[in-house]
Amino acid sequence: MKTHLRSVKLKTGEMMDILRVTAPDAEFRERILVYLAHKGMPWMVPMEEHLAGELEGLKQYFYIGVVGDEIIGNASSVEALERPVGILQHVFTPPERRRQGICSSIIRTYADDFEARGGRAAYLHTGYDSPAYHIYRSVGFVGYRDTGIMERFTDPSFHEDFWARRPTIVRDTRWADWALLDALFGIEEGWYLRTIHHRQWGRSGYEGQYVHAREEMTHGEIVQMKVLEAQNGAVVGLAYLSRDRLFRGDTWLLDLFVHPHYYDDAVRLLQAMDLDRHAKVQCYGDATQPEKAEMIEAVGFRQEAFLPAQVRRGEEWLAVTVYAR
Repeated sequence: MKTHLRSVKLKTGEMMDILRVTAPDAEFRERILVYLAHKGMPWMVPMEEHLAGELEGLKQYFYIGVVGDEIIGNASSVEALERPVGILQHVFTPPERRRQGICSSIIRTYADDFEARGGRAAYLHTGYDSPAYHIYRSVGFVGYRDTGIMERFTDPSFHEDFWARRPTIVRDTRWADWALLDALFGIEEGWYLRTIHHRQWGRSGYEGQYVHAREEMTHGEIVQMKVLEAQNGAVVGLAYLSRDRLFRGDTWLLDLFVHPHYYDDAVRLLQAMDLDRHAKVQCYGDATQPEKAEMIEAVGFRQEAFLPAQVRRGEEWLAVTVYAR
């Protein structure tokens, strides 16, 4: 479905129409896929599947700039929930069309539309201090240190309300979790070591990690990816098993990250996992997370190794513990 949002005059004098294309969409499917083909795999997979049909509750919008029948710019948003939480991604203008006002016009239109649709929080990942970084800043995105992680909250009470303690359920992951996991891994609170499989330390986000994890699930490299969902739809915990690449896949890794408000629910998340893989399963923790040790010990893990001063957080060296079952 397409919706005309705005027409703007470019620096070339041309008029550009900005359309919001809502997946699935048969009319624009092939044109969008050709335009964004440079993204490559596995990024093309959710676009290909979602433009053709519904995709596990995911909401996906393409904000395209069109002159005549030619697509000359795009920004995409993947979202979840009625009051959306989203990731802005796939912002692209071909080299010969740059510096014409295309990208900034599309981004401003996206920001206005996201807010008009009730959007509460949007995240993105870009190069720090790049030209794109400053365009995003101009519409209200705020950068996190010098990481290129940016966020925009139209609801000033988002963090206080969204992560407030609520009843939870455990379920298998679905594509609708994409932006929700990016929000979860975008919090500053919580333990420092977030995943071993994706090598995440501290605040990081989960945009690229999730699309790669979905690909790995199709090949059996990641299995049993489960989430802890709060009553308001927030994803407040993640657990999954992956083959340990350091040891030929003979052992398995358990990765676990849970919002601090939901530590009491983490054992239920772990109990829902099939941890009997007929092989050793290991789980790592660092000195900032004694709660994690209690969680995994409750489901049969025992400390197997202690590695002093193993990883550095700023000027502080943290010990790493290895647990096994």
